[in-house]
Amino acid sequence: MAAPDVIRMLGAAGVSTILGMIAVGAQGLHTQPPHLAPSHPAPEVTFTKHIAPILQRSCENCHRPDGVAPMSLRTYDEARPWARAIKQRTGLGPRAGVMPPWYVEKNIGIQEFKNDPSLSDDEILTIAKWVDAGAPRGDVADMPPPRVWNDSTKWSIGTPDLVVRTTDVLVKATAPDWWGEIPRVPIPLDEDRYVAALEIKEVNDAGSSGTGRDTVGGRFVFHHMIWSTRVLGEEAPDPNVPDDSTSWPVHEVGREADIFDQRSARLLRKGSSLVSDSVHLHSNGRDTTAHLEIAFKFMPRGYKPEYRRATYALGNGVDIDIRAMEPNQQLHAYAMLSGQVLARADHVVGRHARWRQFAVGAGVGGTAARARWPRYRASDVQRARTYVLRSRADDGALTADGRVTVTVIP
Repeated sequence: MAAPDVIRMLGAAGVSTILGMIAVGAQGLHTQPPHLAPSHPAPEVTFTKHIAPILQRSCENCHRPDGVAPMSLRTYDEARPWARAIKQRTGLGPRAGVMPPWYVEKNIGIQEFKNDPSLSDDEILTIAKWVDAGAPRGDVADMPPPRVWNDSTKWSIGTPDLVVRTTDVLVKATAPDWWGEIPRVPIPLDEDRYVAALEIKEVNDAGSSGTGRDTVGGRFVFHHMIWSTRVLGEEAPDPNVPDDSTSWPVHEVGREADIFDQRSARLLRKGSSLVSDSVHLHSNGRDTTAHLEIAFKFMPRGYKPEYRRATYALGNGVDIDIRAMEPNQQLHAYAMLSGQVLARADHVVGRHARWRQFAVGAGVGGTAARARWPRYRASDVQRARTYVLRSRADDGALTADGRVTVTVIP
């Protein structure tokens, strides 16, 4: 007979007797004398003392007023209604939907990244304990000072030396996705300059509250732009020579500013134009007029790079052939590094694809280094994430040559 049935039959008196027996039995199970048992209960987990510091470090970059997330989590009153959702999303990783978005597996390969906002196991457990205890506020005196953020209309790289603006585009509320070329934009620069930092913002009339659509709160219409700068016109050098143009990091929704290595800044040539034949526009559910603003921060005049920049292409989308109804297929791509190479690579997750696992490996310092991203889905491109390696090169050391590999398991 089930225990609940026994309790109903015995009544209140019987329940007291059974509970007394359980209590006595529990005491008999102690493996240490009562005087050695902990005399103080575990400290209460509170928002002000334990949760707010975690949110400030790893969440407020998006979850703040004028941030790209749909809600702010800066204060207790803002975070409390979302407590259960916070517990659920922080406990997902590393996989689709985890917050903060960071898909690198923590039990294999490279773990040293410069911009890692992910939570430790202890922090995830702390959040769960806080929610399970009713999400208490705590002592207001324990609340850390509010983190100061730049106005969303300001540049995180500081005052730019040059801002280039693309032509306005109108994306209708019900327009289908569009891919194509945008008009070239001449860059008003009368001397070659090396670029220390780059930041791109979308400026539109959608408003900060968004439209309720899935693309980062429904605020933006430029999903991505693959672009370069190139000298055009009759005086332009041979366009087939690689050094005639400079490629730049792909702009994607939610991408942070790019800070280039002090020893290998990128060159922006005088008389060049911004060129892109690969822009993806996506409706946010409202008629929206938008353009991109590209901000450049220059190195001092007279700067000379210590290292020459090289780009290694690994595979392409044309040769991918995924066979139907066949499990555990793998796609491989390789590139050989020639000589001594300074490891400054990054990887951006934000592609039109679905995979169960994405892995990058390289011969670094004579050993095999690897990083792996699991359970990626096309829907996860709502916010791009850049993974910048924190390598020995940060201390001035060079990495050894070796083979770079990419493995995708669809």
